[in-house]
Amino acid sequence: MRTKKLKLKNGLPVLLIENHKSPVVSVQMWVKTGSADEARGEEGISHFIEHLVFKGTEKFGVGEIASTVEAAGGELNAYTSFDQTVFYVTISKQFSDVGLEAVSEMMGFPKFDPAEIDNEREVVIEEIKRSNDSPSRQASRLLFSTVYKKHPYGIPVIGFDKIVRNVSRKKLLGYYTSRYVPSNMLLVVAGDFESKTMSAQVDERFGRLKAFKLRKTSRQPEPKQEKPRVIAKKAPFEEAQIHLAWRIPGAKHKDVPALDVLALILGQGDSSRLVRKLRLENQVVNSIGASSFTPIDSGMFTVSLNLSPEQAPAALAALTEELAEFLSEAPTADEISKAIVNLESEEFYSIETVDGSARKAGSFETLMGDHDYFQTFLKQVNALTPMDLLKAARKYLAPSALTAVSLSTKAEKETTTALRTWVKSYAAAYADAVKVRPPAAKKAAVKKLKWKLAGKAFVEDAGVDRVRLKSGATILFRASSATPILSVKAAFLGGLRIEPAASVGLTEMLSRAWTTGTKTLTEDDIAQKVEAMAGSLGAFGGRNSAGLSMQAISPFENQALDLFVDVLCNPSLPVAAIDREKAVLLEQLKSREDNPAQVASQLFIEAMFAGHPYGRDPMGTVQTLAHVNDASISAHLKTMSKAKNLTFAIAGCVDKKKWVERLTSATAGMGAGLLPPSTFAHAGPSRDELRFKQLAREQSHIIIGYKGLTLTDPRRYALQVAQSVLAGQGGRLFLELRDKASLAYSVSPMRMEGVDTGYFGAYIGCSPEKGEKAIAMLHAEFSKLATVRIGEAELDRAQRYLIGRHDIDLQRASAIGSSLLFNEIYGIDAEETFQYPDRLRAVSAEDVRSLAEGIFAQKSVLCAVGPRQPW
Repeated sequence: MRTKKLKLKNGLPVLLIENHKSPVVSVQMWVKTGSADEARGEEGISHFIEHLVFKGTEKFGVGEIASTVEAAGGELNAYTSFDQTVFYVTISKQFSDVGLEAVSEMMGFPKFDPAEIDNEREVVIEEIKRSNDSPSRQASRLLFSTVYKKHPYGIPVIGFDKIVRNVSRKKLLGYYTSRYVPSNMLLVVAGDFESKTMSAQVDERFGRLKAFKLRKTSRQPEPKQEKPRVIAKKAPFEEAQIHLAWRIPGAKHKDVPALDVLALILGQGDSSRLVRKLRLENQVVNSIGASSFTPIDSGMFTVSLNLSPEQAPAALAALTEELAEFLSEAPTADEISKAIVNLESEEFYSIETVDGSARKAGSFETLMGDHDYFQTFLKQVNALTPMDLLKAARKYLAPSALTAVSLSTKAEKETTTALRTWVKSYAAAYADAVKVRPPAAKKAAVKKLKWKLAGKAFVEDAGVDRVRLKSGATILFRASSATPILSVKAAFLGGLRIEPAASVGLTEMLSRAWTTGTKTLTEDDIAQKVEAMAGSLGAFGGRNSAGLSMQAISPFENQALDLFVDVLCNPSLPVAAIDREKAVLLEQLKSREDNPAQVASQLFIEAMFAGHPYGRDPMGTVQTLAHVNDASISAHLKTMSKAKNLTFAIAGCVDKKKWVERLTSATAGMGAGLLPPSTFAHAGPSRDELRFKQLAREQSHIIIGYKGLTLTDPRRYALQVAQSVLAGQGGRLFLELRDKASLAYSVSPMRMEGVDTGYFGAYIGCSPEKGEKAIAMLHAEFSKLATVRIGEAELDRAQRYLIGRHDIDLQRASAIGSSLLFNEIYGIDAEETFQYPDRLRAVSAEDVRSLAEGIFAQKSVLCAVGPRQPW
């Protein structure tokens, strides 16, 4: 990997990261302006402009930028933060010029057409309404507005409804020309190219950008916090959220490395202190985590809890105990070592994709002025001693710098009183803890992770090796030494389809309990081992299958192999862990209405697949979960655990011989047995179905769908093309319902293929008064697909879009493994993953029209969730 820095004549700094791992290029423009740079009356303008530059330029009309990029198989998007606005295109290297042109046009030549500004106002307002319906967004907004009373970090990035509705074109254009200045931007291009050639292309495209005069901005500093702040808000969400935050410095401060390590030790990963004690052992939260937010200006160290409102007193009491211990004694050498390994591994994981490389470099260059700052950061981390970390914890987690906020169904006065009582107890615990003179602690001895990039090693250069073990199990290998990442997956056919009707939820509970212990390892042992090798281990379960998935870096391949085999073959399914996870699952069922889109999805599934196992709720119900226990979960797993029903997919930097030998012995004891039933009949809805659930929310969530295809239906490629015609920012739904009609922020087609049946349709989230029009327009788009052949240009765009997304996804070893695995277990040739472009190119416009005609002639299911019925 080679990096080159240059600056164009107009002042634009450019960072070229040449990496020949995959034939993909990422073009990213980092604009050094965000919501914190807005003046009074401009709140949300940065985010609004992010939307508007997609709405036409001197060369491209509305929707044409997205259509052009997607027609070249690329993906594009943008996001706005407090400090930056980032635009990016990831695309095949053969179309890198398309990515360069798209980004340069958006950055240098947007039209800001008055009619399009007005259209996009409605879209942004829909996005604001969507955020108002989100518990996590609401809680986050409450936290930031409480921590930052003066500094603009206290204002939502998305802005306010009133500003968006009334901001003028003149003000938008003025902000753009004064902040979207070449000297205030950074262009990052990463991927498979020759730097000399790319330099010339960049100069040609971006040298045209006008060097406007930069309007300097000043941010009002946040005064020192002298005492704790407590705010509680009552909200119509079943699950409570509590955020505790302490003010800390910004990104460049010398204490940031220590704070990042403290966050890892305290609340990141199952072996971290808070997760282990409050989530896994005491079971007083649904989830908990710690993080260190370090932007340009002052940040915050945060502990966040999701829990039932009734759990709050016990959770806060347990939290006090853990924080007191955290402040009394220095972290152990093992904890520090694990944290350092996880931080160091980010270097490897980030180079797995070109957009990951570009994102990391862009972030460090804009924040720290050094794209390679991560190496400096690692040196600082490695120099930390246990006492350095304890001093940092005591320095920053003082009660005077604490902010506590809560979002809950409980009365605000009651919750505020409880939080204030907790703050007092924490203050007392803090005072006692900092008096403790800790014993001397050893500095962690961390082995440096070493690995050398193998140079050119394209994914498509390697073949798939199929190994059939004596037991009857199958291993699919796709080896690559391009990055030091290995991915291993194993799956059995079965899942929801073979669950007894009275015990629905078995697969879901298996996926939660499978990794909680083996015959020789406790849950904590497993978590410690996984995180000590900077890996991940999890179980999955769905409608058709269940299995295990693991990712690690190759220096830890032996440890990964030992652990994966042990968890696969010797799960103990501890009763305590099952009871705990069942309680969490029941809480999630109880709080499902906090996510109305999920409620709409379940309504749709129940109506679409009535009478078929797919129509059941994969999470189960209160009634069916009563029948789920260690014995029934074990029996469910045993039903699937037959060697001939087991497939492994192993991708990345692996020693094939080692895995074959170990898996041969591991599966030798598995019985051959009978495989799960192969098919369940499903005729589809016999009449048009309407389902509605009333929820007091700002948006309505609508799904329209029809019976679709199976996983092996040869027409599935035509259906994917039909979906692609509708999907993406250049697709029909986005263009017609969002860009032109301004009905929604979120609208997309939906497709699912299963072993027995599937569905095809669309989702939209919009204001209640727009629901009827949204439904009519969705039907109109379906009708067009069924009656009018798509043009050759649109067909080509749809095919390229799918092929490009497929190739971009396959940069990751885990994506390759998943593709191989599920193709194999569902009776599709595993190699079909690499024949995908040819299969799609064989689809004709008439294939799409004919299939759409047949699908949309069937009976439909229309579901809605929101404040009022939209029909």
